[in-house]
Amino acid sequence: MVEERQRRLNNLEKDIDSIFTRAAVHVGLSDSAFDILYALEAYGDGCSQKDLCERCWMGKQTINSSIKRLCEQGILEKTAGPGRTTTISLTATGRALVAEKVQPVIEAETAAMHAFSPAELAQALDLLERYRNALANALAEKGLV
Repeated sequence: MVEERQRRLNNLEKDIDSIFTRAAVHVGLSDSAFDILYALEAYGDGCSQKDLCERCWMGKQTINSSIKRLCEQGILEKTAGPGRTTTISLTATGRALVAEKVQPVIEAETAAMHAFSPAELAQALDLLERYRNALANALAEKGLV
């Protein structure tokens, strides 16, 4: 029973990730480019590369390569921040691209969340957070994180 539910949860997680991948491909963006643009739209323009790594759940090398490509395409720009920090921002071209290709995905995601009552959504999020915490604790107990 537990293994079946574990597989179901894993499959749902992969399916949700696949939905976003298909949306990115549909609008002509790579996964990493889409995730970076989504993060800049959702969290606000002007993030550090470190912030983008954390928000996109991608490694430093992948983020760096994608940012370099997006800068070459005139979608992003880098500016020196305090210390060794580099700030990543959307250009005017990038803002137009986000409005055209990323914002509709965010709107669809918001519409999907409206399929639930506020109480149902809060409960689902609370349960998922409990699962995440329990998983992190179980991995820590085994010395795996």
